[in-house]
Amino acid sequence: MKINKKRKRHSISNDNKYINGKDLDEPEQINRKNLKVNNNIKDDNQFSKMEDISKVDNKRISHKKSNDSSKNSREKKNGSDLIKFRKNLPIWQERNNLVQAVKKNETIIIMGEMGSGKSTQTPQFLVEFGLISSKKGVIAITQPRRVAAISLASRVSQEFGTQLGQKVGYSVRFDDKSSHSTIIKYLTDGMLLRELLSDPLLLKYSIVILDEAHERTMRTDILFGMVKRAQEIRKNKSNQEDKNYEPLKIIIMSATLDAEKFARYFNTSTILKIPGRQFPVTINYASEPQSDYLDAALTTTMQIHMDQPKGDILVFLPGQEDIEILEKLINDYGTSLPPDKLKVITCLLFAALPTEQQTKVFDPVPPGTRKIILATNIAETSITIRGVQYVVDTAKCKIRKFNPRIGMESLSIENISKNSADQRMGRAGREASGVCYRLFTKDEYNRMEKDTEPEIKRCNLAPIILLLKALGIDDVLGFDYLDAPSRTLLKRALEQLFILKALDSQGRITELGKKMAEFPLEPAYAKVLIVSQEMSCTREAIEIVSLLSVESIFFSPQDQREHASEMKKKFISPFGDLITFLNVLRSYEVQKGNSEWCHQNFINRRNMKHVIVSMILSCKFK
Repeated sequence: MKINKKRKRHSISNDNKYINGKDLDEPEQINRKNLKVNNNIKDDNQFSKMEDISKVDNKRISHKKSNDSSKNSREKKNGSDLIKFRKNLPIWQERNNLVQAVKKNETIIIMGEMGSGKSTQTPQFLVEFGLISSKKGVIAITQPRRVAAISLASRVSQEFGTQLGQKVGYSVRFDDKSSHSTIIKYLTDGMLLRELLSDPLLLKYSIVILDEAHERTMRTDILFGMVKRAQEIRKNKSNQEDKNYEPLKIIIMSATLDAEKFARYFNTSTILKIPGRQFPVTINYASEPQSDYLDAALTTTMQIHMDQPKGDILVFLPGQEDIEILEKLINDYGTSLPPDKLKVITCLLFAALPTEQQTKVFDPVPPGTRKIILATNIAETSITIRGVQYVVDTAKCKIRKFNPRIGMESLSIENISKNSADQRMGRAGREASGVCYRLFTKDEYNRMEKDTEPEIKRCNLAPIILLLKALGIDDVLGFDYLDAPSRTLLKRALEQLFILKALDSQGRITELGKKMAEFPLEPAYAKVLIVSQEMSCTREAIEIVSLLSVESIFFSPQDQREHASEMKKKFISPFGDLITFLNVLRSYEVQKGNSEWCHQNFINRRNMKHVIVSMILSCKFK
């Protein structure tokens, strides 16, 4: 893609508008009793009784005491700072009302604006006020994305004064950092669905918090129905004085959802509205529609870097490919910056990125350096990246859509909704006044849909229908959906599962289907791995499924497409794309992932690393 590096600066105009938005900064509490104090020197009296102790030893002991004292002082100061931070969050003033609402109601809805502290403080309040203890079960807090679950758990454990994985933990795909002592557990919506397979009534949990409910992923929508079902069954069992069943409480949380709609669905009238905390954000709209959002993003980002004072920049892009292109262009610019300008560090954030690389966006940067975060909509909600003062919004995201006529799902780049645009804008005002550069006109904003269409109304339902069948829900047409999917999508999913032999002719789940449901994969991929064992080709099956799990293993620069096609020919197999992919993987392994080899052959090295990780993780199900 050719980037016009000389785009005129007046392409962005100042709308001169300030938004008193909301803040999603969600730190949490400290349990002072759990703060660790180093008491290594508790045998001082023994030393005083020893007649031959040297003065040097006494000095060493004295120095150690001094170090311990200094460490304890730091711990106390950190604890004090965290408590002060918590008390400054808007939700702190509502903690009594919140706890009383949970005590009196089976289900409540919390409308917490950005920066209110709902995601970190709510579970802590419930523990502090005695609603949860080691004898009363666990609090589950679901998040749509793993980076949010991990970062929130890390923050809450810090405020709680406990090691991550003890009283506060998390569970995401292939990574469980929780223990028998965990009472606050952050997990992705997919992981809670997996737990339902072995614990359909979620008996280990006393309270389930469904956070960021407005995102309306397929998994979240199914969770709504399954958690509601578990609550009803447990209530009936409890009313029959069955001591094995305690009532289940549900909390729905979001900054932007249709509260009345959720209230009707969950049969509750209790809606708590909590204000947010955010600094003013200046919104700059484009003066005219942008034909090339990537060009506009590059120009605007570098213009900010050259003209604006320190403060990190968050750029929203639709997908991994655009992120990697912009990363290279920005890094190229960074090598030729004047010596009086801040240095640049780019951080990436998209779903396919390994967790350890995702969490790098939270790391502080050295003095004299500006961090530029290139992210998909994964950075819209749930996480707070400190230091961000500038947001560049392309208004684009990738949307999955399923075509039931041809039985295929595709990813297309489309415009975001108004709510998404407002969420993105809010990222700029978390810690100080910020600026949001919208690479679209105000008229384009006014024409946006209010919300994004729920996934359950536009995606392939086969994975979710298989899971429902495995959970014992035979009547998937009559399931209690918040928004029912079309009968066409349901019918196509049932047909697909029948063809895969996951369901029999009566729509009942088969033994093969039950095994397939245990894999966190598309049903077709799950069957490939299962059947591969019978055909003695498990290694190849794992490799192919892993290769299909990334966007593309090739890259093709616009100005080198012919050369890239020529280099690709050496890998092409007459037996089709899958064997071609295998040939690339075999060569990559022989070369041990050599970066120069990848560059010369136009192989996407980052995606090949993802393939290797996926292969390792898939072997856990072998």
